[in-house]
Amino acid sequence: MVKYITTAVALKCFSSGPFMRSLYRRLGNTVGNKRRSSEAMPGYYPDRVKRMLRLQKEHNIVSNGDRIIELGTGWLHWEALTLRLFYDIEAVLFDVWDNRQLGGLKNYVRQLAPMLKNGFGLSATELRHAQSLIEEILKVESFDELYELLGFEYVVESSGSLRQFSDNSFQLVVSGGVLEHVKREGLPLLTAETRRILKPGGWAVHSIDTADHLEHYDRTVSPKLYLSFSEETWKRLCENEVQYINRMQRGEWLALFKANGFDLIEEEARRVDIGGLNLADRFVHMDKEDLECTVLRLALKKRSVV
Repeated sequence: MVKYITTAVALKCFSSGPFMRSLYRRLGNTVGNKRRSSEAMPGYYPDRVKRMLRLQKEHNIVSNGDRIIELGTGWLHWEALTLRLFYDIEAVLFDVWDNRQLGGLKNYVRQLAPMLKNGFGLSATELRHAQSLIEEILKVESFDELYELLGFEYVVESSGSLRQFSDNSFQLVVSGGVLEHVKREGLPLLTAETRRILKPGGWAVHSIDTADHLEHYDRTVSPKLYLSFSEETWKRLCENEVQYINRMQRGEWLALFKANGFDLIEEEARRVDIGGLNLADRFVHMDKEDLECTVLRLALKKRSVV
């Protein structure tokens, strides 16, 4: 619990003003890029590729020539980048600030290449296409070269607003580990906007980390420890601006997408035991199944009539 509290205090300090938030981001990018440029790729990165390929084969989510948008592309642009290995799509990479890490991106793509030969269900043609493009990606020396190679557009909009994009202009909206960081009060508008910019019959594919992110720094506590904090206590002690999480639970996410014009096509969830936690008032009346969820993966389709 000591690491948990220490981390919470440190993130509060980094959230104290514009200078400290900027410092946090500069330090994070420098240290993070150095680490990701040499480390072994975490297993959930290739898992996300496998999932997207499976969804594509089962539901034909995108076709060559389609335009997609990835929300919160972060360090690596992973969702759009890896989908582009197999399909000739155009992508808008949308984020609220620039934390791109080319070294980490190339290192992870380099490690992905030999993995594609087994367990991804690729045809010989798909494998050759992916490996050929990976070879070209590994040669680039800047993000501008990468975007020219892939046909991508990088957009930074600090407000997080999607209003610059036209109605019915994308076939797919995708995100990985992003929506849990959006302010709770802004989620209805964001969700409605993603529906607006999707074409009729378009798809939204999201992976949402509903675990307590402070637990990532202290594995001795429950992955859902935040369920025990009241709103007041959480905001006073733990909530911060540099690693904000909205504490939205599975049932709340499903209700949000349904209310904003999406039909749930597929759901995957990971869960943990929360039996030892004393639940705060906000969570005490929620279904246990929802509260146990630590990762929520959703494939949704734009409803023709809201």
